[in-house]
Amino acid sequence: MTENQTKKQNKRYKGAVIGLSIATGVLALGTIGFGIAYGVMQNDANEYGTRLESIYQKNFYDLVDSVNNSEIKLSKILNSSTSSYQKKLLTEVSRNATEAEVSIASLPLSQEDVNDNVRMVNQMSGYTSTLADKLAKGGSLTSAEKDTLQDIYDNILSLKTQLNKFARKIQRGYNILHNSMDIDSGDFSTQMSQLHDIDIEYPTMIYDGPFSDSVTNVAIKGLKGDKVTKEKASEVINAKFKNVVSLDYEGETKGRFETFNFRLKNTDEEMLYVQVSQIGGHILTVSGTGKSGSGSLQQEDAERLALDFAKNNGIENPEVVWKDSIGADAYFNIAPIQSGVVLYPDLVKVKIDLDSGTVVGYDATTYFTNHVPRTLGEFSISLDTVRGKVPSSLTIVGERKVLAPLDYNREILCYEFECVNSEDTFYIYVNGSTGDEENILKVIKTDDGSKLL
Repeated sequence: MTENQTKKQNKRYKGAVIGLSIATGVLALGTIGFGIAYGVMQNDANEYGTRLESIYQKNFYDLVDSVNNSEIKLSKILNSSTSSYQKKLLTEVSRNATEAEVSIASLPLSQEDVNDNVRMVNQMSGYTSTLADKLAKGGSLTSAEKDTLQDIYDNILSLKTQLNKFARKIQRGYNILHNSMDIDSGDFSTQMSQLHDIDIEYPTMIYDGPFSDSVTNVAIKGLKGDKVTKEKASEVINAKFKNVVSLDYEGETKGRFETFNFRLKNTDEEMLYVQVSQIGGHILTVSGTGKSGSGSLQQEDAERLALDFAKNNGIENPEVVWKDSIGADAYFNIAPIQSGVVLYPDLVKVKIDLDSGTVVGYDATTYFTNHVPRTLGEFSISLDTVRGKVPSSLTIVGERKVLAPLDYNREILCYEFECVNSEDTFYIYVNGSTGDEENILKVIKTDDGSKLL
């Protein structure tokens, strides 16, 4: 749904009757009045239809999000060996299924399709919630339960593919409201009836309902130093960017971070928007676009430029921990290293234009939010011991010690295992003190590069 589609249409009608008799004038005015009333009614109907289509599309995309999230989390469960982590993910899958139930019930489906689809996601929600409750009481997943979860995953993966294809159809102009009323040419209910074509035998269960994780705000801990002037901030930018042609002051930001904002033009005719923190005078963010050429710069050279830029902007002991390239741009995630441990809570993101070598994207807000001197403690369990916790279905291709940011602002020393199977890549995080699985991230390949979810 585009912005133009959601704009209100305002039309005004004017009429005039000149040089007519009183009788004819009255008739004409009556006709014009009828025309105005009809026009207003038609306009109101069009506006109502546009609003309703917008609501339907939002509900559909909410359904897509819920199914996508369920697929990712189910894949993590099937590749997890720790009950506590399985329980956490099962609870989240149950919540996603409940959200999907709400979205389905808000779409213009036939009553039969609504009932069938709601029943399907309600069963999935109830089953995963029941398994989560079992694990919370000290139980473990049986082979039969894992087989059922595998069946659910296979069907959810198929459903995800179908829904994402349908989403692209909507992006090309498919109108849900219009097709929900078009019985002769494959109406919306008929096309969506495939959602409940899932045949899984669930055991009898009692559904207690999911709970939501809470999220707390994080105070800024890493921004140190005296307050600088905007003149000093401009000097910082000129020192860090060697090819500045013009630098225009764009004002201040008074938010979580207080910044001086500048618009920069360089000798490659690239335009960049740069924010400098008022405390300490650190470059906080850079955003812009490169030359959009062939990308002649090598990835290794771009990595060196990214690391140098991070070092020159006060990032301590930086190391590239993730990299990717899309078109003529290279992307790097950089984190400080302390005693051989990657400090993931202090992550910095850098984007390099592979034609000019310019830093056209930079985000150090996480670093300056979290970076403080830390006493890391020790890994009380050996790497050899926890390596055996990685499922045999996965092959370990990389491993290292990390400080992992987890829910409720926890920071836990973990072993990170980069693992692959025939289709996917996972990052598994095992607590270095307890041996428990703390998190699993799955690599998702998209048209915009790879992402970790």
